[in-house]
Amino acid sequence: MGIQGLLPLLKDIQKPVHVSSYAGKTLGVDAYVWLHRGAYGCAREIVLGDPTPRYIAHALSRIRMLQHFGVKPYLVFDGDKLPAKRGTEDDREQRRSDNLQKAKELEQEGKMQQARDVYGKCVDITPEMAYQLIKVLKDESVPYVVAPYEADAQLAYLEAEGIIDGVVTEDSDLLVFGCKTVLFKLDQAGNAVEMLQERFWTNRAIALSGWTTVEFRQMAILSGCDYLPSIVGMGLKNAHRLLRRYKTVDKVLQAVRLEGKMRIPPTYSREFRKAELTFVHQRVFDPRSKKLVTLTPLPDGTHDDMLPFIGAAMDDHVARGVAEGIVDPISRTPIVDRLPKPLTTRSSSADNIASTSASRY
Repeated sequence: MGIQGLLPLLKDIQKPVHVSSYAGKTLGVDAYVWLHRGAYGCAREIVLGDPTPRYIAHALSRIRMLQHFGVKPYLVFDGDKLPAKRGTEDDREQRRSDNLQKAKELEQEGKMQQARDVYGKCVDITPEMAYQLIKVLKDESVPYVVAPYEADAQLAYLEAEGIIDGVVTEDSDLLVFGCKTVLFKLDQAGNAVEMLQERFWTNRAIALSGWTTVEFRQMAILSGCDYLPSIVGMGLKNAHRLLRRYKTVDKVLQAVRLEGKMRIPPTYSREFRKAELTFVHQRVFDPRSKKLVTLTPLPDGTHDDMLPFIGAAMDDHVARGVAEGIVDPISRTPIVDRLPKPLTTRSSSADNIASTSASRY
C-alpha cells in the first residue's frame, strides 16, 4: 500500500497528536484498513467461508473512540477495482492464493499458530463484508460513502471539498493525492501520528522547500507506485535528486537513458502520464449532487473514452446505489446480505475497549 519508503523519509514532519485535538471536526476514515485489521482475528473463518460478523468489532471500537473524543467519523469504503491497478490487484490475488495453500499445509502439519498468521494474509475484504459494517453505520447515523473506485481518491475529494477536515489511514498514497491533513497509526487510546502538508518545507531527509504538489506527486510516481512499476534502481531518493536537478520528468528520463545505468521501458513515458492522470482525475462520488465526478476537472477537450484508466462512468442511479452500499461496486448488482440477522451494534467487547481507552487518556 502506498509509496514504498515515503513515510520514513518524511519523519521530520511527523508529530504525535491525540484525536481530542480534532474535537468538533470530521475525519474521513479509510474503512478497509479497519476491516482488514478486524478480520485478522477471525481470518480462518472468513477465508474458509464460515460467515462471522466479528471482523467489524475493530471498526466499531474505533468509531466509539472517535465519538467519545468529540470527533465525527466519516467512513469511506473502496469500490470497484481500478483499471490502472489491474497488475497490482492481480499480484495481490496471486499472493492470497499462495498463502491460502501454505496456511492449509501448516494446519495439516499441526502448526496452528503459524497457520493462523498466514490465514491473515489471505483475507480479501469483499463488498458483502463491508455491508455488515454499513448496516451498523446506517442504524447509528454515522456518515459513510462507498467510492466508485478507490477510497484514497474519494477521501482526497472529500477533504478538498471541505466535507471532511482530515484523513485517518495507513496509506501514504493520501499524501500523493494531495491531502493536507493525514493521521497515521491511530490507536485505540486516540493517539496518532499527524502529517500536515504545510510542514513539507521543513523536511530535512529530502528537501521539499519550494516544491509544489505536482513535483511531490511526480517524485512518488517515478519511485514506483500502484499505478506504475518502478524503474529498477530509481527509488525515492534518486527520483527526488533527479527531479531537483532536471526539473521535468521528460528531462529526467532523457538524462537517465543517456547515463545508461537504469533501464527504462520504451512505453514508460506514456505509462507515467497515465499514472499521473489517475492520481489527478480519478472518478469519485459527489455526496451533494449524488453523481460521479472526477477528482479534479478534466482538461478542455478531454472525454471519457480518452481516459479509461481513471475508471468508467456509471449511470446516476447505479452510482448512488454503490455510494449507499446497496449495490455491489464490482458486479453492479444488489448486495446480498449473507448475515441478515440484526447485529448487536453496541457490543460489550467494542464498548469495553472504547471505555478502557478513554479512561487511559
